[in-house]
Amino acid sequence: MKKKRKTWTKRRHAFVFAFLRPVMRLYCKLRYRYTAKRSGLPKGAYLIIANHQMTMDPFLLSLSFRFPVYFIASDDIFNLKISPLIRYLVAPIPKSKSLQDVTAVKNIFRIVKEGGAVGIFPEGNRTLSGGQWEMTDAIAKLAKSLKVPLVLYNIQGGYGTDPRWGHSVRKGKAKGSVRKVLSAEEMSAMSVGELFDTIKENLLVDDTLSGIRFRSKKRAEYIERALYLCPVCNGVSGIVSQKYRFKCKYCDTASTYTEKLALTPPPPATGFDRIFEWYEWERKQIVKNVLDGMTVSDDNILFRESVKCKKKKKLSGNSVSIDKENLMIGGAVFPLKDVTALTMVGKKKFNFYYGGKILQVKGNKRFCAIKYVHIFDGLKELTRGTEGEN
Repeated sequence: MKKKRKTWTKRRHAFVFAFLRPVMRLYCKLRYRYTAKRSGLPKGAYLIIANHQMTMDPFLLSLSFRFPVYFIASDDIFNLKISPLIRYLVAPIPKSKSLQDVTAVKNIFRIVKEGGAVGIFPEGNRTLSGGQWEMTDAIAKLAKSLKVPLVLYNIQGGYGTDPRWGHSVRKGKAKGSVRKVLSAEEMSAMSVGELFDTIKENLLVDDTLSGIRFRSKKRAEYIERALYLCPVCNGVSGIVSQKYRFKCKYCDTASTYTEKLALTPPPPATGFDRIFEWYEWERKQIVKNVLDGMTVSDDNILFRESVKCKKKKKLSGNSVSIDKENLMIGGAVFPLKDVTALTMVGKKKFNFYYGGKILQVKGNKRFCAIKYVHIFDGLKELTRGTEGEN
């Protein structure tokens, strides 16, 4: 007798989503003042992609659909104590951040073949600045190859309500809806570049232009998780925040973060009146500083090895630093040329991939992980450019 092949999609997933939908709809309305417009799409195979603003984005997106959505999930989800229960109830698709994952792609094709809908946030990371995180045309290639409808979904107001760098929810408004649906035939007639441009255009959301007020007496607190380089004195890790204001401890340059997500006054001679303008400047400037000999460092960190579906293993080392050649943790040296990828996780952690292992640095509550990502990515980009010239 032929053994029946196991499927990824299960009837219980539909029951779980049907049960959770009204509960989550009420919770998100009360917690985030979030409303989701129903898509009206019938059950079937889809690739659903969206911008990434909040931790709760998979739940927020799911409220617009009457069928289960199987989401790509990062390694950290599978290190939780309740990971087996999560896998049983909603069956997320595991994938390592910032790495190509052939198994994840195979599972996406498997789910679509079974008539299921797959949800992906192609930016790969929640926005830290309110701007669009960088993505690659791999998402366009995947969409064309799946040969199922592509659903482009927008979440608006999520960054203003619950910014990734923040520590508290603001009182504002957020909403989610389908922005565009492309058929397999429409995508077939487009080049990868044309489709990728369409994806980026339809996923772009700027909450600073919404005109909505996001109220909180602590709205600037922990902004140093995103802004780490002073544009006036070029000091690193000198930003200090309290309530709705923040300043550089080295030169006393100060700003207020307003309810409309603006910076006032902008830092002198910069014109930066929005976080993502400052963020894009520091992303490039920090690489120049490191190339000029700067070493960036932090103390009081926790160093661990992350193994899928197992508890993280603590490693020795309570300080981290990076220069133009090495990442150093405690007494261990990791040459950047041998680090496969480095990516931010959550609010105050980063993972890096070295020697086939997933290693994690977790800082204190005001730790800025993104500066290490910016340095690593910037140096890698320069290396690729140099190799291309040769």
